[in-house]
Amino acid sequence: MSFSQPGLTCYQQFLRGKRIAILDGLLASSSTTQPSPRSVWTRILATIVFFTAFEGILFHSGLYSSIVEPDSTTGFMELQLRNEIRRPKLNRNQVLAVGDSRMPLLPRVVNEAGSGYTFASIALGGTSPRTWYYALRAVDPNASNYAAIVIPSADYNEPDNFDYQSERETDLHYLIGRVGLRDLGEFPWTYRDKRLQWVIVRGMILKGTVYKRDFIEFLDHPLKRIAKARYYDHDSAGWYYVYGGSDKNLAGLRIDWQHQTIQVPDRITSSERNQIEAMLFPALRPGEGRETAYLRYWYGRIIDYYRRSGTKLIFIRVPRAPLSPPDEPPKLDSAIRGIASQPNVVVLNEHLFDQLEHPDLFWDGWHMNRDGMEQFSRALATAVERVLGPPQP
Repeated sequence: MSFSQPGLTCYQQFLRGKRIAILDGLLASSSTTQPSPRSVWTRILATIVFFTAFEGILFHSGLYSSIVEPDSTTGFMELQLRNEIRRPKLNRNQVLAVGDSRMPLLPRVVNEAGSGYTFASIALGGTSPRTWYYALRAVDPNASNYAAIVIPSADYNEPDNFDYQSERETDLHYLIGRVGLRDLGEFPWTYRDKRLQWVIVRGMILKGTVYKRDFIEFLDHPLKRIAKARYYDHDSAGWYYVYGGSDKNLAGLRIDWQHQTIQVPDRITSSERNQIEAMLFPALRPGEGRETAYLRYWYGRIIDYYRRSGTKLIFIRVPRAPLSPPDEPPKLDSAIRGIASQPNVVVLNEHLFDQLEHPDLFWDGWHMNRDGMEQFSRALATAVERVLGPPQP
C-alpha cells in the first residue's frame, strides 16, 4: 500500500486541529475545576471502548477490506479470493491452482478446450505457501469445492536463499482481510524472528496499524475510492480470465550455468539483462534446511486441511528458466519428496515440463510468455486429467 503526501498533509492538519481543540478544552477546564480521578478514568474507559468498537466494526468485520485500494497487496488478494468465491461451481469437477507469479496456468485456455474439468487460479505474485493455506481456507471453507488443488514448486530440492519465506512480513498484508483473532495461536508463531512475531500479533489485533496508510488515502478521497473498489469488484474477474500473458520472448538468449553468465540479444536492455541475471543466479545461503522446514510445515497444514475431503493435492515443478539448468543430486529428505506417499497427494515428475524451458517461451528469467503459458496450461491439464480420471457425472 502506498500513500500520497497530500493525503498525509491533510491527515496531519486534521490531527493538529484535534490536538489544538483538545488542548483548548483542557486549558479551559483547568482554569475552573480539576476533574476528579473517577471522572478521568471514566473518560479513559470510554475512549478505549470507542476505539475498540471502531477497530472492530471497520477493520475486523471485513467492511474495510471491501473498499481497500484494489491496486495494493491486500486489494489484489481480496479481489482474487472474492472472485473465486463467487465463481459458479456447478459440480465438484473443479481444479484450482495456487501459487505465485511463476504459476503460468491460463484457465481460459484449458476451459475452452472442454475437458470436463473446470480450471481456475488464485495464484498471485509475491505470495508463499503460508498465504496459500489461508487463501484455500477462505475460498473452500468446507474443503469440499474441488476435485484437485495444484500446488507449484520452483525446485524439488528446496535450496535456502536470502529471502526466507518464513520471515515475510508481507504475508500479513496479503492476508489481513482473512486472518483474525482465532489465528493468533498459530500465524504469528510461524515466524522465527521474535520482533516479527510481535509485529504480526499487533497487526492481527490492531488491524488499523496495517491498513493505516491505505486508510489515510481513503480519507483523502473516500468517494473516489469507493467507486474504484466497486468497479474492480464488478469487472476484475473478467480481466483476470482473459489475461493472456506477455508477447515478449528471449529468443537468442544463451546461458553459461557453470560460469553464471548470459548472452542476450541486442533488443534486451541493460536493466532487463541485470534482472534476468539476478533471477537465474540468486545468492544462496549455505544449506541450513530452513526452506525445507518451512515447506514441510505449510504443505502439512494444507494436507491436513484436505485430509478427509477426497480432494487430490497435485504438486508440480514449474518451468524453471529459459534454458534448463543442470540437474543437482536429488535431496531425498526435501519436504515435497517426503509427502509423496501420503493419501491423496500426487507429486508429479519434476521433469514433466522440462521441454518448455526454452527462450522462445519466456519473457524474463522466471516467467513464461503468452506462448509458454498456453503450452504449459495444456500440458498441465493433460497431467491433471490423467491423475483424476474421467469427470464425475
